[in-house]
Amino acid sequence: MPSISSGISIALQAVLTHSQVLEITEHNIANASTPGYRRQSAVLTADMPYSINGADYKTGAGQRGSGVTIERIQRFNLAFFDGRYRAVSSEAASWEAQSGILSQLESVLAENSDDGLLPKLDQFWSGWQSLSNDPTNNSLRTILLDDASSLAMAFNRRSAQITQLRSDQNQVVSSQVEEINSLASQIAKLNENISRVISVGEQPNDLMDKRDVALDRLAEISGAVSSEQKNGEMLVSIGGHVLVVGHDTFKLETRTNPVDTSVMDVYWSDNQKVDPFSGELKGTLEVRDRILVDQLNGLNTMSAGLIAQVNAIHSGGYGLNNATGLNFFTGTDASSIAVNPILDATSIATSSAASQAGNNNIALQIAGLKTVKGMKAGTATLNEFYNSQITELAVTTKRATDNSYQHGLIVHALGNQRESVAGVSLDEEAANMAKAQKAYQAAARVLTAYDDLLDLVINRMGRVGL
Repeated sequence: MPSISSGISIALQAVLTHSQVLEITEHNIANASTPGYRRQSAVLTADMPYSINGADYKTGAGQRGSGVTIERIQRFNLAFFDGRYRAVSSEAASWEAQSGILSQLESVLAENSDDGLLPKLDQFWSGWQSLSNDPTNNSLRTILLDDASSLAMAFNRRSAQITQLRSDQNQVVSSQVEEINSLASQIAKLNENISRVISVGEQPNDLMDKRDVALDRLAEISGAVSSEQKNGEMLVSIGGHVLVVGHDTFKLETRTNPVDTSVMDVYWSDNQKVDPFSGELKGTLEVRDRILVDQLNGLNTMSAGLIAQVNAIHSGGYGLNNATGLNFFTGTDASSIAVNPILDATSIATSSAASQAGNNNIALQIAGLKTVKGMKAGTATLNEFYNSQITELAVTTKRATDNSYQHGLIVHALGNQRESVAGVSLDEEAANMAKAQKAYQAAARVLTAYDDLLDLVINRMGRVGL
């Protein structure tokens, strides 16, 4: 016959099982706002049945059930969503990094204000034009020197600020490298713990959540890609080079560029240069080593062209004091351009011949440089050269800003998709809690019924007529 003890065992197992289901539900609710947490659920299954033998034979058909048990604690997560989310977030982070630095560069250049280089250049040409109309006017000469000094200092300031902005990115790169190494160490340690837990047949859900948070950030900063191994460990790589394998990591480090000592390059510990495909590090390096360099080179090319063109004409002219052979500008690039310190108002060359105060040929020629195509192999004026450079920068900045915004929208959408699968719904958890509570109460009621039966058997069975 079926025994009371087997019934008690089934009821007790049900109580314990649904008690654990309630704990898992409570764990979900407690972590509803925890970043990176993946919803968990108890997968219930019927416990191993047993055959009816001996005295119990023919008291029931087939095998007798032994109750309910938890087969595993399921973690809701889709590797496809994770991989897609990390790929897009790394692209978004790369564009966002570029957009942020380029916005700083636009502020440095300030070409949308009166302090822009083009307005100062136009003022310089206008000064020469005004002086050509009255070459003996000392006030106009003094104003021209002030305008020229303002123009030269504008070149100097922009060169220094671009150089400083580029140097500042070294600190950003160093910080990013430190964070990558830290995340790699975290993932390697989690790999070790996760594989150990899996090896004993358990499910390390919370550890996997922590690792996924680290992998999300690592992808965002470096464009790292990951793949799960059979033992539960993650293999992580950046730009095709392994970063984390098993419990081991390959560290990144920064080194001074041997050619350009003003920048720090990123290398692997095995001396290979790091070449990330995307991520914040990629965006930072792209702006620092290409866009900022192009802008600084363009500024140097323009200042060198201005120096050469103006000096070529000015040195052949004569001032009011018959000074000749003087360069108007000194220096060779944007960082060093300056008005010749020995030049004063009377030394400014406006005449093409000595002792001809009213001669304005030199002033007219220099004023005419505004329309002379002396840049880009004779295809652009100085103004056009710089205008094209600023236009190219504006297009680059807009592209970075637009791509950052568009990729950000995709990241948000993918994040919502991932949350729809793995996130905690408080309404759903409340329903699961009520269901588990009812099952718990029913199992407890069965135990109460068996308690009554045992009381009858032990205390009242055989007492007849009392």
